[in-house]
Amino acid sequence: MNNEENPNAPLTVLVIEDHPDQRDLLAIVLQREGYRVITAANGVEALEKLESEPIQIALSDIMMPKMDGFELIKRIRGNASFKSIYLILITARIQEGDRVRGLDLGADDYITKPFSFSELLARVRVGSRLVQYQQHLEYQTQVDSLTGLFNRRAFEKKIQEEFDRSLRYHNPFSLLILDVDNFKTINDTYGHHGGDAVLVKISETLRDKTRKSDFPSRYGGEEFVLILPETDQDNAVQVAGKIHEAIRTHAFGTSSQPFSLTVSIGVSSTSSRFYSDWRQMLKDADQALYVAKNSGKDRIETSAPEKTTSSSLAPIHQ
Repeated sequence: MNNEENPNAPLTVLVIEDHPDQRDLLAIVLQREGYRVITAANGVEALEKLESEPIQIALSDIMMPKMDGFELIKRIRGNASFKSIYLILITARIQEGDRVRGLDLGADDYITKPFSFSELLARVRVGSRLVQYQQHLEYQTQVDSLTGLFNRRAFEKKIQEEFDRSLRYHNPFSLLILDVDNFKTINDTYGHHGGDAVLVKISETLRDKTRKSDFPSRYGGEEFVLILPETDQDNAVQVAGKIHEAIRTHAFGTSSQPFSLTVSIGVSSTSSRFYSDWRQMLKDADQALYVAKNSGKDRIETSAPEKTTSSSLAPIHQ
């Protein structure tokens, strides 16, 4: 989970320094202040770390082999995925032109060698405050206000990340789309307050029945989507089954006016077919959901015709 998904998580600092002793010392100082620290010996190694780790602050030397700090800044600022990284240059160059060049290329701050650790930490704290404020604003735009789950915007960002990771490392991942059966009837019978309570409870169920690495979100209305990293289709169907049963057996409403309900779930997975785009994967899961709805509701359907799985449970609401 990265810091946009959990703004209270410790910030991660990438230290880029070609001298091992200085690199290790900087790491120790930052770790003592509570930061999570990752190190790299040059710009090339730094880009590899940035691709694989969620990093919020980068401290980079300028004079390094393979790729210097100036070129690294260009690469970082040229990649939209790294746009929010707070970048501090560490330089032994005292010429004003070098400092101006670094700032013009996209550095947020710089510190000149030799420096005290107290000054370094103060500059990192400035970056931390700005990063955390930006993350707070970003987090608020990605959370559904009713359920507390992530919203469609957050889902589309996350699924692109997981899709890219799946292609890079050849790990399967799966997608579930869940829709509350006959939700309009629930709203008409129990009012919108009752309908909202249903959505909140389903959101809690999605959290309870999934792993921390999974990503449940509210896609819109009474529809939810779940990203299941490193999960093949068979295991995704098992997860869907646990969610389906938990919702089906729960007593919604109040003690004086209880009611039950069902959900339909569509499943797609990279383990069942090759996808060149996550949108097709979403379309397949949505098509599976459509089949579930038109086959009597209250069931799970997969996108792979040869592995279609249906429950024989009868819907409660007609």
